Amino acid sequence: MKITAQEEYGLRCLLQVAQLTLKDELASLENIAKAEHITPDYAAKLLSTLRQADFIESVRGKSGGYRLKRLPEKIYLDEVIRSLSGELFESQSCQQFTGNDLKCIHISCCSIRSVWLSISQILFALLKQITLKDLLTKEDVLTKYIKKELAINI
Repeated sequence: MKITAQEEYGLRCLLQVAQLTLKDELASLENIAKAEHITPDYAAKLLSTLRQADFIESVRGKSGGYRLKRLPEKIYLDEVIRSLSGELFESQSCQQFTGNDLKCIHISCCSIRSVWLSISQILFALLKQITLKDLLTKEDVLTKYIKKELAINI
């Protein structure tokens, strides 16, 4: 699986907002873009997506900015990733890979589709157990948590 730039930077922007929200501060567009080394236009696009998904809210005015709409422990990674990019395996994927035909010749007996669907379900089941609060901890702590609590071998 390849992580898209939108997923990576969208999640990083959300973490920037979360860190400041926990300090009871607002995150400005300019500061988020600068911290993540992305353009303000790209940061604005990502923040707009996150706002539409109800993870953050914007506060207007000279000293305005962004803050979380929910507590970090109530925001799960599966929701965030889905809002930024959709499902890992879309049911319409079979229509994209039809070869020279209009319809996939394997549609009635495809064993590959079940693999992609299973991987997607496993990944989102894992992401459903990790919160934004978890990501605010140190990497080695989170890795230990994943290994122990989720029984995943990394």
